[in-house]
Amino acid sequence: MNIKKGEGVPDFVLMDTVSEGAMFENMTTRFKGDMIYTYIGDVVVSVNPYKPLNIFNRNDIENYRGRYKYERAPHIYALAGEAYRAMVQGRENQCVIISGESGAGKTEASKIIMQYVTAVCVSSKDGDGIKQALLESNPLLEAFGNAKTLRNDNSSRFGKYMEMQFSCIGAPIGGQISNYLLEKSRVVARAEGERSFHIFYQLLAGLPSAQLERLDLERSPLKYAYLAISKCVQVPSIDDAAEFKAVTRAMTVMGIPANAQEEIFGVLAGILHLGNVAFEKVPGSKTDEVKVTNNGALERAARALKCAPELLRKALVFRTITATGNKRQSVIPVPLDMQGASFSRDALAKALYERLFNWLVLKVNEGIKCKSPQRDDLSIGLLDIYGFEVFQKNSFEQLNINYCNEKLQQLFIELTLKSEQEEYVREGIKWEEIK
Repeated sequence: MNIKKGEGVPDFVLMDTVSEGAMFENMTTRFKGDMIYTYIGDVVVSVNPYKPLNIFNRNDIENYRGRYKYERAPHIYALAGEAYRAMVQGRENQCVIISGESGAGKTEASKIIMQYVTAVCVSSKDGDGIKQALLESNPLLEAFGNAKTLRNDNSSRFGKYMEMQFSCIGAPIGGQISNYLLEKSRVVARAEGERSFHIFYQLLAGLPSAQLERLDLERSPLKYAYLAISKCVQVPSIDDAAEFKAVTRAMTVMGIPANAQEEIFGVLAGILHLGNVAFEKVPGSKTDEVKVTNNGALERAARALKCAPELLRKALVFRTITATGNKRQSVIPVPLDMQGASFSRDALAKALYERLFNWLVLKVNEGIKCKSPQRDDLSIGLLDIYGFEVFQKNSFEQLNINYCNEKLQQLFIELTLKSEQEEYVREGIKWEEIK
């Protein structure tokens, strides 16, 4: 690996002076030269450039194909190539852990690794279809699982483990996605200046007018309380209408038929209408009992969700208690107060979205699953968990996310130190063990 003057040191382990200041200075030098990748041994440190760089095209893929990482400048392609080579030659499954703060570029790194591996892997009879399905899963899951936050225009608001599956010779045969910790609270509330999940804005911007009318929807996101609450509906870096086309294309590739897509849009419309349902105290009531004030929003939500308006009304303003006695069971409706009814409405919206998201992941897995698995199949796993973040108001979900990030970082450091210490032992280097 050549070290050129003015480009910094491409691998931190080659630095003459190892200190926090020297490392930051080296990284700054490389960043100013648009060299966003730097090695620390087997680890790739990536700095988000927040601008497009011409280093991910077909020529770059060919430049790193079949090369060992020290033969080329630091790049995430080199890491992906090492993982693929180790899997095929060592007949051992691989895993790439991607960690960092929100906005660090973890989701993009995951997509870049998938792009490279699917481009250089061995071809097979059904390989092209499998490759396309694996790549098309990204825009679909991003639309339903990503959102704009204060620090990141495309922040993953769920954790994802993507397992790319290969035959014993390295040909793609399928995949499997595991999701966890969806930030469903974002559907009903978020910090000012942020957005809900992308799909809501894409739906309003990209759905044909005739379909919008059938779902009783209007183009402006500001018409819907769940979207207007954070005072941010447009993002300069995002073309919601174009992204919606990519989403519908991905659904088609995943084998989701047109009628099922219509039902998906209906659930999304139902959630938006549900957010517009308001309550007021029943006049003259001696209790805090409430009623729905805008029946139009309730009826539109019921139509979109394909349920009876009266059933939806009762579900929002009453809770039920099941009483058992004398071998008989009775269900007693108990009126809700203003706070209880609002909580009931929001809980329903969050539950609907979470179930829709889990169903989509299930459909994606059906589209990319291996049709005929063998005992000697191999895999490369990509762990992309959304980043550590501290908001002005933090939910319990964010606490879980931050905790998982800290544990993941500890695991990462532990494994890195372990591999380095094992190398010291092999080479007979004197060192003080780190526990």
